[in-house]
Amino acid sequence: MADEKMARCQLNPLAFPGADDAAASSTNEKPTLESALRFLCPAGEDAGIEKLLARYRDINTEPVRLFIAPAEQRILDKLIWPLRNAKACFMGGNYLGTISLSGMVAEMVAMLLWEIMDSQINGRPMTKNDENLLFGSKFEKLGQERRVKVLSAYGIIGDKTRSDFDKIRQIRNQYLHLWSHDHDRLPTDGVQSFHAAVSLVVTAIGQDVQEGVLVLNPRLVRYLERHQNPADGVPRQHG
Repeated sequence: MADEKMARCQLNPLAFPGADDAAASSTNEKPTLESALRFLCPAGEDAGIEKLLARYRDINTEPVRLFIAPAEQRILDKLIWPLRNAKACFMGGNYLGTISLSGMVAEMVAMLLWEIMDSQINGRPMTKNDENLLFGSKFEKLGQERRVKVLSAYGIIGDKTRSDFDKIRQIRNQYLHLWSHDHDRLPTDGVQSFHAAVSLVVTAIGQDVQEGVLVLNPRLVRYLERHQNPADGVPRQHG
């Protein structure tokens, strides 16, 4: 007994009490919206409405606002809804979720920017085989750091956009790949990742205002025209 060592433990850290039959029968606790919200927020994070709103206000400060988005399903699925979920994660105190989803959005933006450019080689559109020969694989299969270097080398992105890409990747890699990295800056890094991701999406979409009319990125409009449902119209500009 003298050699026994004690350790603090977290009992059933993945369980939502009352959500499954076994837990419900032993605790007589029925799931409620409040208990579901407590489970959705990380352990130790305040799930009260005031704290939720405070975290929302902390992240809802992006310098570049996304105020319109094409209602094209792939753009919504790959860019817009993940951004919204990243914001919701932060609101609930799930800062790692914000960073992870911001990283996903950044990768999708890189691929979209390449897709809409219709890059050429020797005066003809570049094929997937050309990408394999030039880059060693299709652009989509490259690592994110390499994708950004290619976009920069082709003049598709400028210094500010490259900086946003790099910021997200560097923050994400620290948390997702390094055991030694502490979480003391997690909320701040979550905000920075989200803001950079929003900036990237705005860059891809365009949102240029000309004489009171909102005009989307012309290259994106052509992409939407190629991928639209024949039954749907594609808005070229919005007042």
